[in-house]
Amino acid sequence: MTTNSNYFKKRDQVHNAEVQSIVRLISNWMAVPLFLVFWFADIVLYAENSVEFLCVRLLIIPICILINRQIRKSNDYGKSQAIATVYAISIAGLINYLIFRINDTSTSYYAGLNLIAIGGLSFIPFRRKYLFITAAGIYFPYLALIIVEIIKGQFKMNTIGNLFFIVGSIVICSLIRFFNEKLRNSEIHAKNELENELRSRELVIIKKTEEATKLHQLSSQFSPQIIKAIRGGQISIDEDVKRAEICAIFIDIVKSTDKVTKLDEKDMQLSLARFLDTTLTTFLKYDLTIDKFHGDGVLAFSNMPIARTDFISRTCMAALEAVQAIQDDKSFYMKHWKSELQVRVGISTGFANVGFYGDQKYFKTFTAIGVPLPYASRLTSIGEPNQILIDHKVASIVNEAGFWTEDVGRKYLKGFDEDTNSIFKLISAPQIQIRDGDDNDSGLAGSDNQKCPKHPSAVMFLDTNAQGHYIFKCRDCENDDEAQKAA
Repeated sequence: MTTNSNYFKKRDQVHNAEVQSIVRLISNWMAVPLFLVFWFADIVLYAENSVEFLCVRLLIIPICILINRQIRKSNDYGKSQAIATVYAISIAGLINYLIFRINDTSTSYYAGLNLIAIGGLSFIPFRRKYLFITAAGIYFPYLALIIVEIIKGQFKMNTIGNLFFIVGSIVICSLIRFFNEKLRNSEIHAKNELENELRSRELVIIKKTEEATKLHQLSSQFSPQIIKAIRGGQISIDEDVKRAEICAIFIDIVKSTDKVTKLDEKDMQLSLARFLDTTLTTFLKYDLTIDKFHGDGVLAFSNMPIARTDFISRTCMAALEAVQAIQDDKSFYMKHWKSELQVRVGISTGFANVGFYGDQKYFKTFTAIGVPLPYASRLTSIGEPNQILIDHKVASIVNEAGFWTEDVGRKYLKGFDEDTNSIFKLISAPQIQIRDGDDNDSGLAGSDNQKCPKHPSAVMFLDTNAQGHYIFKCRDCENDDEAQKAA
């Protein structure tokens, strides 16, 4: 329906432009010279009426001026047709007046009516209604004069030839109009189809650009394999919110508010940028989803949108590596932070509602709503500098995986007034086997040495192979160390 509507609208615009062009051409360059040139025929054939006929012929000038002004102002196809109809009938009216004054229907002046008919009915794209009105307005006065002659018994046989020529002119006009209209509509249809195709391509480009923009934005929130799943259609950003078990982590800088008033703005910016780069890189490396920023803190969670059986262990490994990386960057922070940058980390697990929240018109973000997230945030409020606090469920799971934890007792957490807030401190992770090409066992400290030969600046993320070994993959090409060795 929309395509047809666009076609008819485009057709009317093209036809309106053609009506205006033809009427302006005739009124500016053709009508006046032709009318005045034929005055010489008046002198030869009807010398006694030559002065009167000249006055009549000069009326073409104000008619053309008036019509020209009106057609320039018209932006409507229907109005332009009406102006063209009035113009054709007005010109024909001058010739019909001359024939009336001659009082001879067999005169060759009737040919002037045929010229007007051929020029108007053949080339001006009239709709059927205006076509009939124009044809009737051109020929009816002449035909009426013939009828009067017949009634008076003064009909001349030579007039029959004129009538045949008039019928022939109308037939020729109809044929020319038919083929012109067919050609016009064919061209307009082709242009409309081309415009629709270009518009469709533009919409596809816009859609793909929006999708690319969304994926680019999401790439800062998700690990690369999740972005690949979204791009491949395995995960949809339009899916409903799901209930899922997650492991939430919150990392916060100690006493950052005090630094705002003491540090130079540039040093503050460089320090926070370095902290976020270290934290986000580490979190994405272990397949965590970045949820949001709280001031200078980062909230993230694991196990959604892609589930991992070891999601709690991954979260704890990410916490340990992030804290260690910040401590190893001590010289940078001493220069810009003017002291060692210290953090607190809280980790909690449980069920939450996870999915894309928001409105498509404005902004949609993938986030989780549930107890584990504020619980992890509250844990940081009671932690010591560079301390990682975990809840009792996380502790019981990672203890079985070989992590070293320490019970710090029951603690009061604002908003969680129960007596069962058993809190543990995460000390270290077990040695994990990472296939790095030499089949060496290495801990978390060795993970930063992994580099992709094709993308040296890319961050490697941790994954598992078919044998259950941890391997590193490139964020850009997903080449893993085993594939590199085989190559």
